[in-house]
Amino acid sequence: MEAPAVSGRSLSRREFLRASGQAGLGAVALAAGGGALLPGRSGATEHPGPGGVREIHLEAREVRWELAPGKVIKGMAYNGQIPGPELRLKEGERVRIVLRNSLPEPTTVHWHGVDVPNPMDGVPGITQKPVQPGETFVYEFVATPPGTRWYHTHFQEHRQLDLGLYAPLIIEPAGPDPFPFDREYTLVLDDWATGTGRPLPSTREGTAGGRGGMGGMMGGGMGRMMEGMMGRGMGGMLGGGQHPAYDVMTINGKAFPASQPLTVRKGERVRLRLINASADHSHVIRLGGHRLRVTHTDGNPLLQAMEVDAVPIVPSERYDVLLAADRPGAWFLYCAEPGHAAAGEQVLVVYEGHERDRAEPPAEGAAGLILWRYDLGRGREILPPPSGQEHIFDLTLSGGMMGSDVWTINGARYPGTEPLRLRKGDRAWVRFRNMSMEAHPMHLHGQSFKVLAVNGQQLPALVVKDSVDVEAHMGSVVIEFTAHNPGDWFLHCHKPMHMEGGMITLAKIA
Repeated sequence: MEAPAVSGRSLSRREFLRASGQAGLGAVALAAGGGALLPGRSGATEHPGPGGVREIHLEAREVRWELAPGKVIKGMAYNGQIPGPELRLKEGERVRIVLRNSLPEPTTVHWHGVDVPNPMDGVPGITQKPVQPGETFVYEFVATPPGTRWYHTHFQEHRQLDLGLYAPLIIEPAGPDPFPFDREYTLVLDDWATGTGRPLPSTREGTAGGRGGMGGMMGGGMGRMMEGMMGRGMGGMLGGGQHPAYDVMTINGKAFPASQPLTVRKGERVRLRLINASADHSHVIRLGGHRLRVTHTDGNPLLQAMEVDAVPIVPSERYDVLLAADRPGAWFLYCAEPGHAAAGEQVLVVYEGHERDRAEPPAEGAAGLILWRYDLGRGREILPPPSGQEHIFDLTLSGGMMGSDVWTINGARYPGTEPLRLRKGDRAWVRFRNMSMEAHPMHLHGQSFKVLAVNGQQLPALVVKDSVDVEAHMGSVVIEFTAHNPGDWFLHCHKPMHMEGGMITLAKIA
């Protein structure tokens, strides 16, 4: 029996559990330049603004960018660098960011994970008009919540984001950091289609190996097996549409050996801020000889750090991890997904006083490793309590069959999708069901949410995020949020090709 489509009526938890069970998804219990971005690296021009408001100037323009020796692309960049300048803001600080568009086409900026006022959200046709060539637009907002955020274009993302229009945005907490560190690096991951190397397979199943469930079994096994037996053409017929031929993987805009080594000192606590700006690929980040302690999910702190061997990260996700620098030498930090390190997604981590040419090469695969999963952590309670009505929304994600680039929510393509209608203070429960053969990293603008259940299994503790991985092949996720930020907010798959194909709806908060 199909679960109901989008519904704004108030349901009890028992009713929703019953509906979830009828849908065959199991019981869902709803619990109440390049190189390393060093601290202070910017490239943004700043001016004192009126009234003590900090003013930052950004310029979007075309660039020629060398990903690696002999691999030069025509890209798009903020202030001439990929990633763009890292913006460091203080929690509660009011900022005015002046964007000048020097591109030959319109653009906008979206402040991903930041609770900006709706007119500042950067979605063309919804919150603002596109910024035309030669024009400027002023974004003004208060920096909140703290954590690892990022900013990127929201105009024709399948081109502009794919060509480099993105950058880190770090909002430092007003009080003490819950996880002290001695040194930090920001690492932005990306995939590139240069036409100069062997194309890598698209990430169809998501990070199911780290989450468990049917998606992992079928996506990682059957999906790739079918492509191997029948060729990429038949794989496209089975599901997935037309994907660019991504052949280069970068960290901070550079593919190894062009990536800048990270220097550490024995005994330090090193913070790594991981941001996945890729259009299509998930990554499994590992550091040879070391374990990683996950401290933040999408910029939001956990109650305690969770130690793992590697961290799966889907497009638009961010993870902060701590590294205990206790194994002197030279090591590779790399993606363990097959082919990714060889395509450039690796960077040396070198202890002071040690030779960098003695590092062991990266090892592909995640077999036997303890991987981060949503159910390992417990997030801090940072969301406002509800004060209004409760609403249930069921969203079925489909598309990509027979090579199609059509992607739908409840059988409709945006702008024909039914919005989630809420009032400020309402509590919303959203269940995603993925009936397609590709994973979907679903992102909600304007407010974070709690992840309650994955693949029909209630999480023992809740993590707070703004993007969530919905696995391929009948994967499901249940989230909860309090509608605290009024306006019309995008809810969409963060893979640009899926978004452009129609996998978008709106959360309309009055």
